[in-house]
Amino acid sequence: KKESMFSWDESVSKVPPRLDMQVWDADSFSKDDFLGSMTMDLTKFPRGARSAKLCTLDMLKTDGTVPTMNLFKQKRTKGWWPFYAKDEGDELMLQGKVEAELILMTAEEADKNPAGAGREDPNGLDKPTRPDASFMWFLNPLKSIRYIIWHNHKWTIIKLIVIFFLSIFLLLFFYSIPGYTVKSILGA
Repeated sequence: KKESMFSWDESVSKVPPRLDMQVWDADSFSKDDFLGSMTMDLTKFPRGARSAKLCTLDMLKTDGTVPTMNLFKQKRTKGWWPFYAKDEGDELMLQGKVEAELILMTAEEADKNPAGAGREDPNGLDKPTRPDASFMWFLNPLKSIRYIIWHNHKWTIIKLIVIFFLSIFLLLFFYSIPGYTVKSILGA
C-alpha cells in the first residue's frame, strides 16, 4: 500500500496485534444490550486464571504486578479472563468471565484443523434409568405415588400403619373387657 498518491515505493504499516472481544445479549423484540468487553494485546496480555474464582479485574492491571505472556512465543494458552464495562465515573465493573483457549497457528495448520472440526465429538451420556411412571402420572397414579411418596417416606408410613393398628387393637381390647368380665363372673 502506498502512503500517498505521490509515493514511489509501497509502505507497510504495522498494527499492534489485539484481540477485541465483546458480549451482547440477544433480545428478540428490543435492541441488543452491551454486557461487557475485553481487549488483549497478543504480545503482552495477562495469563488466564486457572478457575473462575481466581478471575478478577486485578488481572487487567498494567503496572507489572500481573504475569503476562506473548502468544506469538507460547502459541497456545487456556484460562479465564474478565469481561468489563465502564460505569459513569470511568471505573471498570466486572460484567462476567469467559473461559477461552487461544491457539496461534499457521494457515496450513488452520486448514488441517478448522475451528470446531478439530475436536472430537462430545461424549454421550448413558441413557438415564427412569422409573416406568415418570412423565405418565395421569395414566397410572398409584405407581407414581409409589415412586414419589413410598421411596422417600417408607419408614414414616410403616410407623404410622403400625401405630394405627396398635391403637385399634388397644381400643377394641378396652372396649370388650367389660363384656368378657361380666360373662366370666356370671359363668355364661
